[in-house]
Amino acid sequence: MPVRGAARTDVGKVRLTNEDAFGFFPDTDFYVVADGMGGHAGGEVASAVAVEAMHASLQQTRDEDLTAAFDQYGRSSVAGRRLLIAVGEANNQIFAKSQQDPGLAGMGTTIAAVLFEGRKRQVCICHVGDSRVFRIRADGIEQLTEDHTLVQQLVRDGKITPQQAQTYPHRHVLLQALGTNPVVEPTLRIEESRPDDVFVLCSDGIHGAVTEEEMLNIVLQAHHDPRRICDALVELANQRGGSDNCTAIVLWWEQNDAE
Repeated sequence: MPVRGAARTDVGKVRLTNEDAFGFFPDTDFYVVADGMGGHAGGEVASAVAVEAMHASLQQTRDEDLTAAFDQYGRSSVAGRRLLIAVGEANNQIFAKSQQDPGLAGMGTTIAAVLFEGRKRQVCICHVGDSRVFRIRADGIEQLTEDHTLVQQLVRDGKITPQQAQTYPHRHVLLQALGTNPVVEPTLRIEESRPDDVFVLCSDGIHGAVTEEEMLNIVLQAHHDPRRICDALVELANQRGGSDNCTAIVLWWEQNDAE
């Protein structure tokens, strides 16, 4: 796959532990950011399990016939079905661990993941919770995920405006996360990629501190250098107080017409 990328995670300036995790797996064209929660070791365990379980699932289903999964996972691409299966497996493992160990009760994690399907020039985007995926194309930026949060539901229902949502007192309340319930409903989106698309996956430690305009400017000024972009995003979040763990994956699609 013609994808160049980099990843960085940081504990921030306030918290003692880093409950974020990320997966950077060119071998399966798979990338994921996970933001754990649950106190004590719970958040760290949940995010780590999510990353490992999803990667293992995607390796297992790489050559499987997923025709039987058609009805359950709808009319998505094969890659989309594989990604949904991986999310379900991660949810099962996290929930099972939380039930088996009282010290991990209630743990969970958000995830934002992408799986590239190169021959079709597609990217499958899947998320649960409020970790996000952005796409920078030409001189514009677009958020490709919609948070599974109370405040986003209020915006969607027209009860508050997007501007009010930015300072809403309960804006961090999640409606769902991996591992907190036996069933999860991830959102899947499939997009056609274009040459020079840049994808940014990040936890809320990044997008809660860095505006979309700032993110766009960082990407444009870094001239498609994923490492520089990751470093700039984390450093800016920490300059703003670093109140949360922050994690970013930056992917540059180097696709060309000869493929």
